[in-house]
Amino acid sequence: MKRVYILTAILVLFCALPAWAVTPTGELYGSISYDWDRDEKTGELTSFRTGFRVAVEDELDKLGKLHFSTKGWLDWKLKDASIAVDQVWLKGYSGDFDYQIGRQLISWGTADGFNPTNYFARLSSSSLFSGELSGDPVWAGRVEYYAPAWSATGVLIPVFAPQEIDELMEQMLLGADPQGALVLQAIKDTKKPGLGNPEVALRLETQLAGFDLQASYFWGYEPLPGLEMVLDLTAQPNPKIEGTYRRQHLFGLALAGTLGQAGFWAEAAYGGPQPFAESDNPLELRIPMSINEKYFQAVVGGDYTINVGNGLLVQAQYVYRGQGALLAPYTAPKLLPDAPPQAGDIEGAHYLYGRLSYDFNPDSSAALVVLYGTKEEAGIIRPSYTHRLAQGVQLELSLLQPFGDKGGFKHIPTQARLAFKYQF
Repeated sequence: MKRVYILTAILVLFCALPAWAVTPTGELYGSISYDWDRDEKTGELTSFRTGFRVAVEDELDKLGKLHFSTKGWLDWKLKDASIAVDQVWLKGYSGDFDYQIGRQLISWGTADGFNPTNYFARLSSSSLFSGELSGDPVWAGRVEYYAPAWSATGVLIPVFAPQEIDELMEQMLLGADPQGALVLQAIKDTKKPGLGNPEVALRLETQLAGFDLQASYFWGYEPLPGLEMVLDLTAQPNPKIEGTYRRQHLFGLALAGTLGQAGFWAEAAYGGPQPFAESDNPLELRIPMSINEKYFQAVVGGDYTINVGNGLLVQAQYVYRGQGALLAPYTAPKLLPDAPPQAGDIEGAHYLYGRLSYDFNPDSSAALVVLYGTKEEAGIIRPSYTHRLAQGVQLELSLLQPFGDKGGFKHIPTQARLAFKYQF
């Protein structure tokens, strides 16, 4: 029945579009995914999804530009569906000020996807492993001021939006922590900050020696809750895991420019969440499983086009995360034989990201994405081939292949995917 409702809503939307005074744009897409379990040596069709995104924009005289977009998908294999507002915002200007209000995509920083200073980003594993490296829109108000040699941006987010745990992130959390099921349940049960708990960010931007230089500050919440293991010392050992979304302060710097024929970028941020509150119960032991101090994170990268054929684009990035692993930032407590458990060591995580891209002709291209975690000694490799047909249709064939026997990456299945997209 849910499938019928979704399809009906989509049909009503498309039937209504011709009556609008503007021409809609968007895309229709579909994909088929086949997963291979390397341990069980078995495979299955895991997803058969079709979806859409439709956007309309209109100039409202002195008010500015109004944008509305909606998106939805239907998975015929999983018998699941979704339809939701994608973005809806009003954008305008007054003197030297620009403003944008509504559900919008905010992208700060200079690096490609891994942005320590993009405090609003919620990078899903599907975006990461598909190579898109894009975040999700948030409800926010944004004001920008432009001076002759610099600019300033302020962002206010009235309602906090946490990181969503998708299927691949769930698999990595289950694999990275022996108590992964309790961790996932604690994340789901953690109370989210509501109205009256806004997030605020400020950014200054200027040019320095030919480089774009940004300095920023963020006052908000952790995207995933901080977790603690709670032990009642008067009862039998039956640990619980509890979560709290903690306030955090972050200061960031970012720059981008060119060095000869190569592009170059770097980002860094420093700060962290408020420490966990001390327990008032002397017979209760609370053991942090998340970072409980300030930390540092950084990205350095660049790209260069090698003069081979039509040009081979080579991109490389180094990513450091002082708060722990990329998609599973929790650590299990240390279990001691003659003493209470203690907080585990949260070590900084190092990642190497590389991408090769080559256009055979205007209609076909190939890409190779590699992500390697030095701590996990594992990662993923994703080759893909894209062929563009007439009238805005393109096909993509890709393979997601994890490698290494440590960390959460090993729990990701091998996945072959065929996707099509029609843009209008």
